[in-house]
Amino acid sequence: MIDGIRNVQRLVTTAALVLALAASAGAASREELRRTLFQAADEALASANRLQASLLAPRSYSDGAEHYRRAESIFQAGGDLDGIQRHLANAQQQFARAAVAANAARSIFAATLDARTDAEQAEAARYASDGWREAEAMLTDAAGRLERGREESARRRAAEAEEAYRTTELEAIKANYLNETVTLLDTAKSLRADRLAPQSYQRARELHAQAEAALNEDRYDTDRPRNLAQLAEHNARHAIYVAQLERAIRDGDSSLEQILLDWEAAIGRLADTVDVPVYFDDGHGEAVSRISAAIDTLKADLAFLEQAVRDRDAQIASLELELGGQTQSLERINQALAQRERERERFERVEALFEPDQATVLRRSDSVILRLIGLNFTSGSARLTREHQPILDAVQRALAEYPRANLIIEGHTDSFGSDASNQALSQARADAVLEYLVANGSISRSVVQALGYGEAQPVANNETPE
Repeated sequence: MIDGIRNVQRLVTTAALVLALAASAGAASREELRRTLFQAADEALASANRLQASLLAPRSYSDGAEHYRRAESIFQAGGDLDGIQRHLANAQQQFARAAVAANAARSIFAATLDARTDAEQAEAARYASDGWREAEAMLTDAAGRLERGREESARRRAAEAEEAYRTTELEAIKANYLNETVTLLDTAKSLRADRLAPQSYQRARELHAQAEAALNEDRYDTDRPRNLAQLAEHNARHAIYVAQLERAIRDGDSSLEQILLDWEAAIGRLADTVDVPVYFDDGHGEAVSRISAAIDTLKADLAFLEQAVRDRDAQIASLELELGGQTQSLERINQALAQRERERERFERVEALFEPDQATVLRRSDSVILRLIGLNFTSGSARLTREHQPILDAVQRALAEYPRANLIIEGHTDSFGSDASNQALSQARADAVLEYLVANGSISRSVVQALGYGEAQPVANNETPE
């Protein structure tokens, strides 16, 4: 009888709690009530998530998530408050345990997690999805073993996961840079470009192979493989274009003569813009040479006019100063103009020292710039050779025209290789030229400075071998 009374009391108490829950929900918003009930568990969950516990402590995290889900379900149904609190307490406990386990796992699996981050940044989940899922499963398995106290087994499994992540990272990088080339090569193959445009098609395949080899060698230096992949794409597209032209000729939709006439018309429009008459008696060679020569002349004329404008501006400023202050005689003004003329003549003498393929000589304000386009180094090298002798001799004669000038020597590289190695290489190249000029008595070390700019200030693009 007493037990029956107690059972009735429990039922009454439970009913009272349910009523209390309903009343509370009515008095305050359900969101506020939920926030109060779930606060401790939510904080434990957030802490576990920050440590990636779902990945590094999957068993404890999964148990905690299940208790949390049950508490949520009972709450939404307006059920027993004791049941909600019991499940939330268990969830909080499991999340706390998962956080501790995840923190330990982060230390033990450090190398694997680094590999995972690199693969994630390479978008492996997108570009190498199968490999990414396999690596994730391996890491989850390793974490589960660690939770069960099997540390050595967990370490071995984590090492396998690390290798899998590195593999998927490389696959993703290759896909990111090479997929477009592969697609174009497949299209070219379907058009029989391997037979109809064999040179372009084969060149595209070779460049694709070189880009892939460069990524295999150093997946983090992407400048070279990116450029190679772009060249491969251009060659593949050209192969497609030629194959389509071949088909058009075979199908009678075009002819070799019509194709040549179309190309010659395009070259003729270019010639018209530089006002040069061109003919195609023996093909395009003579026409292209005439256009190139006209462009070179225009560039030289532009440089001359720009410098003439700067000189005239300087003369005007000098005259305004002289006349405005009324402190200088006409003779002094004439002397200033004569000095300008001597500077122009000296510049022309320096300009005449270099062949077009050796250097471009520029004037900027009071500075003279020798852009030594012919002073090229072997890739990765800073060593001067006998081939550099003629241009360096010309530099020495140019320096003799400016005996009291300060000199800055700038070194550069292409974009292949790491930023740090290119910076060091460019500095070594500038230093090599400095030491040569000082050793040959061209200039005093006290007035010369050598600066390396690495790949930061290219004088041309890196899209072609030239």
